[in-house]
Amino acid sequence: MRNQLEIESLLEELGSYGYKFTKEFTARESYSDGMLPPNLIKAIILDTETTGLDCTYDRIIELGMVLFEYCPATGQAYGVLKTFDELEDPGIPIPLTSTKIHGITNDMVNGCQIDDANVQEFIADASLIIAHNARFDRTFVESRFPFFKNKAWACSFSQINWNDEGLGGAKLEFLAYRYGFHYVGHRASNDCHALLEVLQNKLPTSGELAMKRLIDNAGAKDVKVSAINSRFESKDLLKKRNYRWNSERKFWSIIISEVNLDGEIEWLRKHVYSNKPFQIELERIDALNRFSASACPTEILSF
Repeated sequence: MRNQLEIESLLEELGSYGYKFTKEFTARESYSDGMLPPNLIKAIILDTETTGLDCTYDRIIELGMVLFEYCPATGQAYGVLKTFDELEDPGIPIPLTSTKIHGITNDMVNGCQIDDANVQEFIADASLIIAHNARFDRTFVESRFPFFKNKAWACSFSQINWNDEGLGGAKLEFLAYRYGFHYVGHRASNDCHALLEVLQNKLPTSGELAMKRLIDNAGAKDVKVSAINSRFESKDLLKKRNYRWNSERKFWSIIISEVNLDGEIEWLRKHVYSNKPFQIELERIDALNRFSASACPTEILSF
């Protein structure tokens, strides 16, 4: 039987021939052996498994969460404090197509119920909820647990540009492979621990810790600008500028950084409204309401 040094030597030799190997992932209890710095912040990585994709009909069948501490200045994680994983009977049959993804059967959830009080206590001290598809997960958990609406959210799928960093994709299992490990995916707490591991790696192009990039982007403030009663003749200009048509409300809208709002208003004044009086609708978006199905605060500005 080969010892560890022989195995590592063999893998190194095979690597010289172009082979790539990944290690089986083991969840960590700590990400640093050094002294804990002051002012650590608690955050939660969250994942759900559901009966399907339609939040109006489908239900959560598993909720997984990992509570950890990190340094907001660097993104460095320290202790993993607690792990939460509970199953719930959705009250409707779990489709076979869903079971094939996560492996959760009707028998496994029969009679199970997630304890609301335990969930609320688990998230009480967390300042940020992170999910790898926050628009999906936040919609489901807010429907089931309304108290999640009071938390700030971040999305590691959309708020880090993995492609620009040369990673070639944003799926969690693929990112794990690129960072040299593999794991059993599509069970909630396993995905949470794997995502934390990914976020504690450096981005290949910028060299920045992925977690630092995420928290910086999560803290950004955006606005959704809707052009009210825009001229029909301006539709091609709006479309070229990446505005999107809302057929229900009859608005062209775009989401931009709040710092660019004044410039956008001037562009609309000149190119869409021909320097005539006009109105826009603003929705202010931040980590507290981003990715939520609930409507953002709106205001009408007249110029």
